[in-house]
Amino acid sequence: MKFRSSSARVATGLLITILAPATHAAALSFNGTTWASTGASGLIAGDSTVTTSPTGNARFGYVTTSGGVSGVSPLLLKADGKGNEASNNGSTVLSSVFSARANDTLSLHFNYVSTDGRGYDDYAWARLVTAGTNTTAAWLFTARSTNSARGNVVPGNVLKRQQDNSLPDELDAALNDGASIGFNVSSTTWDPLGVSSGYCWDTANTCGPSGWIHSAYTFTGAGDFVLEFGVVNWGDEVFDSALAFDFSGLGQARFPDATTSGSVPEPASSALALLGLGLMGTLARRKRT
Repeated sequence: MKFRSSSARVATGLLITILAPATHAAALSFNGTTWASTGASGLIAGDSTVTTSPTGNARFGYVTTSGGVSGVSPLLLKADGKGNEASNNGSTVLSSVFSARANDTLSLHFNYVSTDGRGYDDYAWARLVTAGTNTTAAWLFTARSTNSARGNVVPGNVLKRQQDNSLPDELDAALNDGASIGFNVSSTTWDPLGVSSGYCWDTANTCGPSGWIHSAYTFTGAGDFVLEFGVVNWGDEVFDSALAFDFSGLGQARFPDATTSGSVPEPASSALALLGLGLMGTLARRKRT
């Protein structure tokens, strides 16, 4: 069973494992980690669209724009193309504070899935945040659906589109050892995508999962940090995207049922069929424009 959580801090019982180099006596790990979830998130098992991650965990986490709320992204992107500030609904999960030492290594896995496409920007991110200041210590992952036709889904030039040119515009983590990454064109049928599950706004464009991508980051100094994962609709709020995440030690976390707008209907419900007709109408309008 899959659950959604809304804007509340929840105890998850997660284990975040930070792999320490050989010079350290043991790997750093944190039991009983708590997460603050804004929008829609949860744990889910792998399927044919988003397979079980390389960690082998039975369930992994996700955040989705379906059931998302506004104002969750730390990024302010240029409103060129179809992107706009009015359509930035999305979701985030934020870990509680943990400590790391210089040269500790953080190893994470991400899989970005989109039913949207080129010209209607959706994007995802993961970052390391310095505790107490809420400043970005490192960018760990970015993805953007609009670049799918050019194959640059990850990292998708997200950071280069920031309005503030004084901010870092490069990832600090190494993704898949530097290999280029495009969409693995396949099914978009995935529960966290809500009513857009099973759709792609333009069949000439590529939708689907990116496949699991490894993000590796080495801490440059000791400190207290927080992890943040998120996904946002940018061009409009019709076709949705989601970000799956996993790491060694992610266990059976508890994401309670949401009682607010963070909860969305199951794709198998009759509501999907009705709302699917609305998606198809939007698809036709997009093509005409």
